[in-house]
Amino acid sequence: MIWTFWFLEFLIYLPMAFFTFIGNYFNQLGFSDLQNGILGSTAAIVILVSNPFWMHISDQRVKNTILSFIAFVAAISIWLIYFFKDFWAIFILAFAIGFLWTSIVPIAESITSYNASKRGFSFGKARMMGSLGYAFIMFVFGYITNDFFFFLLGSLSFAIIGIMAFVVPKTQGYNEGKHTSFSLKALPSQFYRMLIFEILVISSNTFALYFMPIFMKSRGYAVFLAGIAMAVQALAEIPFLFVADRIVKWLGVKKMLVIASLLFGIRWILTFITFNPLLIVALQAFEFFNWIAIYYAVFYYVNSKIEPSRRSDAHAIFWMATSGLSMIFGYVFGGWISGTLGVANGYLFFGIFTIVIGIIYALFEKSPDLD
Repeated sequence: MIWTFWFLEFLIYLPMAFFTFIGNYFNQLGFSDLQNGILGSTAAIVILVSNPFWMHISDQRVKNTILSFIAFVAAISIWLIYFFKDFWAIFILAFAIGFLWTSIVPIAESITSYNASKRGFSFGKARMMGSLGYAFIMFVFGYITNDFFFFLLGSLSFAIIGIMAFVVPKTQGYNEGKHTSFSLKALPSQFYRMLIFEILVISSNTFALYFMPIFMKSRGYAVFLAGIAMAVQALAEIPFLFVADRIVKWLGVKKMLVIASLLFGIRWILTFITFNPLLIVALQAFEFFNWIAIYYAVFYYVNSKIEPSRRSDAHAIFWMATSGLSMIFGYVFGGWISGTLGVANGYLFFGIFTIVIGIIYALFEKSPDLD
């Protein structure tokens, strides 16, 4: 029974890797870097709308059914991107399809986290499979040169999620059969302060990963090393997730967030001052206690401190911050920093920036339920 949740977590990060690599397809179509960047940012924008919508819908119904519907429609819809070669057509399709696929991970992880509490297994170890799946498919996509097979694999990854949604035990929404509305007011203020912290800190990760190929190229290193660096980051999450539950209970949410932000800063500063490409790749193993630690700490807070009737709202806002606002901030502000200071200096800037944010949060966040 538990294996089904592990496998679900493995699967739901495959489409995310697909949409990470799709920029290469757009490049082959002859789109400019600006056009490519615009298409890449659509998911971060649309998630601000899609997550509240689908999380609210799934909260009032059987979550498995909603997850399956989204996955199967996305599996068919992505072929439209393959058949249409016009930028504006793909731009519209990216928003439409993004409205679907960006909510797959939030809904699926709400299913897994609920059942982890109910059935007594570790969500961290289940989530570990997501990191493994992402790293695995990143390697696979790196070797696929045929566009048709690239889209076929992407479509199948969505379809298998749709099937798997019916394999895992049926999970009712927190407010099934009730008339509730999405609300920002019903959540504690420390949750919003935590999200502001998260947006600022993990935006550095958005910048660093997006500009890693450019950074490598600017230093005269092989660009493929950037792909290896991203895979190293994904794999580095796995050891953390083995012990994540014990760490968050031992340190508490606040200390976990602060330590992660400080280590984030150290990682980017070391990346800036290091001139050995293999060492730069190795430094990405800092992810053991970077993005994944912040993600897990906030996720743990939502599932342990937010009342069940408002948990779906909190999940939606959490993903809006994690995959929406932080990415927009990282792309836009990070792009401006890179253009103004240079891409390498951007790493130094974000290193100092995240350390400062961590110190400020440590000094001024006083909420007792974060200890």
